[in-house]
Amino acid sequence: MSLFVPPAAMDPIERATTYPYHIPDHAFVFEHGRWHGADTARIAGLMRGRTPVIACGSNRSPEQLARKYADFAEVVIPVERAWLDDFDVVFAAHITGYGSIAANLQHVPGARVEVSITWLSDELMERMHATEGRGADYDYARLDGLTLKTEHGETRDTAFAYVYRQGSLAVSGDHAGLHEILAENRPHRSMRQREVLDHVRERIGRACALEDFIHETIADEGLRLAREALLQEDAIPFRWKHWSAVD
Repeated sequence: MSLFVPPAAMDPIERATTYPYHIPDHAFVFEHGRWHGADTARIAGLMRGRTPVIACGSNRSPEQLARKYADFAEVVIPVERAWLDDFDVVFAAHITGYGSIAANLQHVPGARVEVSITWLSDELMERMHATEGRGADYDYARLDGLTLKTEHGETRDTAFAYVYRQGSLAVSGDHAGLHEILAENRPHRSMRQREVLDHVRERIGRACALEDFIHETIADEGLRLAREALLQEDAIPFRWKHWSAVD
């Protein structure tokens, strides 16, 4: 499956540095290019026949969903807010095609992190697979043994997620959490997107303005992949034992 990078009207620097974009602090329904809050009954009715997929980065944002499904005539996606025990949302050792350092789930005992559950139909799942680079960049995985608590009081022990194959970014030998994502008992540092991009620029040894570094990265795929490969030399593997890739 070829990677689909959704086009955007945003300034490329803004797109790279404002990841993971605006995330509502409550459940919502993304519908026909817009989003609105929704109560438990509305969400529950839309969940039937769909797959629960944990979103930890920009897939939590209506803004990103609007880009990914801009060419679909009709899109309805219920999105629940939830807390996931013993995990954190950290940076992946991955530079996206639009220049951001992506998010990745990671098992972190004792931590607790806010995520979303996107309920996807088969048709919508195919596009999501394409935007995540399933089978090349990410594994589409089933996670078992979870403690995943929604804001409506339901607890789930199984869900699906995209797990970056090459692991999480190491910053001074440890993870770095996304500052924009709420977490409790995070034992490592957190960083904003501009901060982690600047860290990557310095690590690669490129002495230039951050804006120039971003423009270079998104303009040349070969250069982006070479820079990404340097980040993967000491990347931290996914540590949750109760998972399996879905064929």
